[in-house]
Amino acid sequence: MRYRLQDATLVTGRQLEPLLQEAERSGIATRKVLKSLGFEALGSPAERAQAELRLADYFRIEGELARQLDDLTAHLSERKLTYETGAFVTAQMGRSTTLNEALNNLAQYFNMMHGEHYNTVRTTGRTVSLIIDDSAFPYTMRDDVEMVRFIGECVLIKVHCLLDSLSGGLAAKALRRVTLKRPSAASLPSHLRFWQAPVSFGQSNYELCFDHELAHSQMPPPDKIDLTAEGVFSRVIDYLDQLDPSQAHVSYTSKVLDLIRNGVVQQDSVAHRLSVSVATLRRRLEQENTNFRELISAHFVEQATQLLQKGHSVSHVSDVLNYSDIRAFNRAFKRWRGETPAQYARRHAAQKQNA
Repeated sequence: MRYRLQDATLVTGRQLEPLLQEAERSGIATRKVLKSLGFEALGSPAERAQAELRLADYFRIEGELARQLDDLTAHLSERKLTYETGAFVTAQMGRSTTLNEALNNLAQYFNMMHGEHYNTVRTTGRTVSLIIDDSAFPYTMRDDVEMVRFIGECVLIKVHCLLDSLSGGLAAKALRRVTLKRPSAASLPSHLRFWQAPVSFGQSNYELCFDHELAHSQMPPPDKIDLTAEGVFSRVIDYLDQLDPSQAHVSYTSKVLDLIRNGVVQQDSVAHRLSVSVATLRRRLEQENTNFRELISAHFVEQATQLLQKGHSVSHVSDVLNYSDIRAFNRAFKRWRGETPAQYARRHAAQKQNA
């Protein structure tokens, strides 16, 4: 079975709005984030009200906000999970030998990190189901019923994308039923057209139900699966981009930034991941008025300033960014920002204290 997204699998700008508002309240300059991802057209609420986004692009924006907030939930939950949680969970699931094992690993590790039992796996003679009970989940916007439903449905989509990407397509083949809490199929939101299995509405929990035999069959070996994308968002975005025939419009700048932000920082490796030559990659970026060195520098300075703002030492930030020595980092940072990292850290601390 070859999973293929329907052209109408979209998210509206109105559904994006609460996510951006929450990020703004947390101090994120969302206009800058949207521009860096190639979505300048979504810069104002009025423009977003009429907009529609591909699922991959919605998760691309959510993922970048999550990264900048260092919170895998992008502050949609009152209980924070560090962004690195995503890479940890995918690494554990990537060691699974069956879909059943992957489901149990996912439930176990997310329960452990949330500190609550939101996820369970139920096995019968015919099926294996992942059940998500979010009735007590600490949603930031719990009073917005429609938004809470939307978040829950997007979580289920992300989980399926993650499972299918790590199982070499076995999850899509094994999926038998999807269960949602939305009362009915009336005025079905277009993002739910993602599902290519029967959907049950009006249930008390979310559920992905898989065929028992296929769930216990051996998954393809790791060398047959692309495990280069780390973390939940990077794997989900990469998976959806490959499925969606309309992804060609995504700028090379955005594609390159996706890879850089997930640890692919060598130009030849980025070109390989994008299935182009280094020369073609250079030419495409030049057409978008940028180059690989500028994108790498912008990423490093962003990482460095975020870490310094959180109070990390200059030597720690230098190590995180893989500089050979602290003097090289000092020189690079001064070239980027016009001041040393120590000067920047002191100035930021003083501004924060006086605010």
